[in-house]
Parts: sequence; C-alpha cells; structure tokens
Amino acid sequence: MNRRNFLAAASAAGLALAKPAFAGKTSSSSLSHKERVDRALRGQDLDRPPFTFYHHYKRPTAQLEAQDHLEFHRAYNTDIVKVMNDFDYPQSTTGKWYELKPLDSPFPEQLTSLQLVRDGLNGDAYFIDTIYGPYMTAMILFQSQPQFAGLAKSEEVEEKQIKSLHDFQQQNPDAWHGALEAITQSTINHIRHTKNIGASGALVSIFNAESKFGSVADYERYTRPYDKRIFDALSDTKLTVLHLHYLERPYLTQFRDFNAPIIQYSVKTSGIPISEVRKLYSQPIAGGVDEIDFEKLTVAEMRTQWTKARDEAGAKYIAAPGCSVPNGSTPEELARFPRSLGI
Repeated sequence: MNRRNFLAAASAAGLALAKPAFAGKTSSSSLSHKERVDRALRGQDLDRPPFTFYHHYKRPTAQLEAQDHLEFHRAYNTDIVKVMNDFDYPQSTTGKWYELKPLDSPFPEQLTSLQLVRDGLNGDAYFIDTIYGPYMTAMILFQSQPQFAGLAKSEEVEEKQIKSLHDFQQQNPDAWHGALEAITQSTINHIRHTKNIGASGALVSIFNAESKFGSVADYERYTRPYDKRIFDALSDTKLTVLHLHYLERPYLTQFRDFNAPIIQYSVKTSGIPISEVRKLYSQPIAGGVDEIDFEKLTVAEMRTQWTKARDEAGAKYIAAPGCSVPNGSTPEELARFPRSLGI
C-alpha cells in the first residue's frame, strides 16, 4: 500500500485570548495574502482570518502537481498554499522494509513541484511543503511487504497491520530505530532543500497520536524523539504546521516542546474543542471546519464553524478544515469556503 492509499496538563499561564477585530481598521483589498498571515501570526487586527484548504491531486508528474496547486490558489484565493506530496518514499532495495539508508531527498519530484509553485506564485503568497512523520512513512513501507499484497482495504485489515507493526517495534527495537533514524535523517535532508527553494515551512503530519497505534508510552518510546527532530529542523520557519492527523486527549501534552509555529487538528474526528487545545498551546491554531462532511456544508454552516473556532482560538487563528477535503469536491463545493469568508 502506498502513501496515497494509506491516507484516508494544565492551562499555561498568561495565554491571553485577545478577541480579533475585523473590518474596522483594514479592508480586504488593503491586505496582501502575506500581510494577512503575518498579522494573524502576531495576533493583530484583521479584515478577516487568513485561510487555507487543499486536497490531493495524485498527478504523475511534478509539473502537473504544481500546475494544479497554482490553479487552485488562483481559483479560491487562498492565503497559504500547502503543496501536497503525493510521491512515494523509496522502498528498501534489500527485500527487508526496514533496511534503509539516509537519502539526500526521498522526494526529488516534490522539490521540483515546490520550485514550480514558487516561480508561479511570484511572491503572491507563502507556500509550504507537506511532510509525513517518520511513523507514517515506516507504516507505509511496512505495508508494502508481500504478506499484505492484494488485501482489500478495510478497518479490520488496517487494525491487523497496525498491530503487526506494533509487534515488530517490540520484538525488533534495533531494526525499528534503525529504520526511523534513516527516515528522519532523509526527511531532514529534504527539509534543507525545501528551505533553500523558499518554502516557509511544512505541514508535518503526526499520524499516531491515538491509542489504536499504541499507548502514550509507546509514542514516547518509538516515535516522539524522531518527530521532535523533524520540528527542530524546521524551527527557523514561519509557517510550519503541527498537523495531528489522529488525536486523542491523553496525547495532547506530548507536543508542547515541539518547534511548531502553528497547530492543526480535526475537531470533527477528535471531538476536542479548540478551546481545550488553546488552554495548552499559545501559537496560532488552524482548523475548525468539518473536512469529513465538507461537500455537504452550506456557506452559512462553514461561516458558523470557522467563526466558532476563531472565537475559541482568539486572535491567532487560521481558518481551515481539520485536514484535506475530499478529492472529489466540485468547484462549487470548494468555492463555498472562500465565500463563507466574504471572498
């Protein structure tokens, strides 16, 4: 199974929830995409929240991927361009999924996409890469083994694969840590290239902050040190996003020392309100819009959702779904989100 098929504590002192002011001191036409994002990062007055959203294109070449991202940005006037990475991490050449070596970049095609998006934007908006955490990359490589070939995609099959990987971690800790070390170093090498291209960071997807992947202690032992190193490599970027793809409450405090300028997660799938996350984290929060039923939402419903999220997050807020929206969303369905923001 490749990446494309796989995707589917106390309050910190002094976290002031300043209420943002809209439309009084600035107008939509007076702020550029970058100015609007910068003001949100600082918690300053805004004409409206900056917003971003995205879905997978799954195109065969870097050129087509870049073209689709640029057309999406121009069609929907997004404030941040998140460049999806639908290219696969190279598999081991030894026949054993975990025997990996550090690579200069595991995603050379993605680097080309980023260069083309940069050139096409011509400074119009910030753009960021998409990076999958080392656990998720290891899971995809693990699933590529022959014993999993041809299995129909189902929750039961996925649960068995997750359990098998957990067993592997416990029974082969040296092999697990060797694989995660190679993946992490390869990802850090890739990050260096993306920063040289001009990306303002990356959305880093943490996939296993949920009990079905293991306990909090398992996360701390098998994954957390590698995730933190990825964020340390991105610590000098403006718009790196800690994307908690799955999230349960016991894991919430695990990321407080991560160098993540922005946090994003799904209110819909986690059941955790943004007000609860705000008690633990002071940085901007992105999310609030339902990505699962996105295609069914009206303009008014989207406006209600992001307005509630903004009220709970305070001034440091970016309007966004909790994750990518359905790939089959029609232009009309996609256009409802910017319309809900008055665009």
